[in-house]
Amino acid sequence: MAQPLIYRVTPPPGTCDCHVHVYGPPSRFPFVESHRDRSPDGPAPQLEAMHLAIGVDRCVIVHPPGHGTDLAVTIDAMDSGDRDYRAIALVEPAISDQRLEELHRLGFRGVRYSPTLDGGALDKPAVLEMARRIEPLGWHLLLHFKDNAILDYADLLEALTIPFVLDHFGGVDPATGGTDQDSFRLVAKHVSGGNGWIKTSAIEKISHQSYPFEDAIEIAAAFVSLTPDRVIWGTDWPHPGVGEKATDDDDLLNLIPLYAPDAKTQRKILVDNPAQLYGFD
Repeated sequence: MAQPLIYRVTPPPGTCDCHVHVYGPPSRFPFVESHRDRSPDGPAPQLEAMHLAIGVDRCVIVHPPGHGTDLAVTIDAMDSGDRDYRAIALVEPAISDQRLEELHRLGFRGVRYSPTLDGGALDKPAVLEMARRIEPLGWHLLLHFKDNAILDYADLLEALTIPFVLDHFGGVDPATGGTDQDSFRLVAKHVSGGNGWIKTSAIEKISHQSYPFEDAIEIAAAFVSLTPDRVIWGTDWPHPGVGEKATDDDDLLNLIPLYAPDAKTQRKILVDNPAQLYGFD
């Protein structure tokens, strides 16, 4: 089979990488014991250098489980870098409304839940209660499912009245049916006719193939054809769980024309959609 043409992408002004993490250094920002061995090296200066190299102006830092609910490492990265930043928090259910408002002033715009990373099923009533509390702030929920686990939370998605973003293709697995499976149809239902958004991040984790990850590209193209106004993109830097085999971030950017061929749609994914969702000027 002929390989698809890969075009060099010149990011338009205002391009946003909607999914990165910052880790350490642990001498300043200690890791929680349960995630110490799973937390890669990824300090803020390296993140800044990567974005400068590939031409990204805006960035959304998703606070990593390696630092628990202590948000200091993410706040420090937002303060010290030269990008225009937003962030997604990990929080305890007992967090105060005052603290949520403080985080909003600092640039946080959502709360993340991940049964994959948190080590157990989501407490659905607790998630719905947090959604109720963050709604006045205009925040959204970031939900991370893996291996079609989203099907176990169809009732939760149906009950949510605020926007929610599905990380990493919504966990739709190309190996179990691609676009012809219930998990894809569930995601498509919410991003095309509900209040869901889809993030084409961590493509190297979703795919079962080597670069250019054609099995995942097919899924991304289907999402774009359904609802180009609800698709955003992220590198997943520093690629936790991938390690030295991680794809260069510039090469990840260059995959976008394979599922969003025209410049207008690329601009939506890279600039306009993130600006709307995260409140960039």
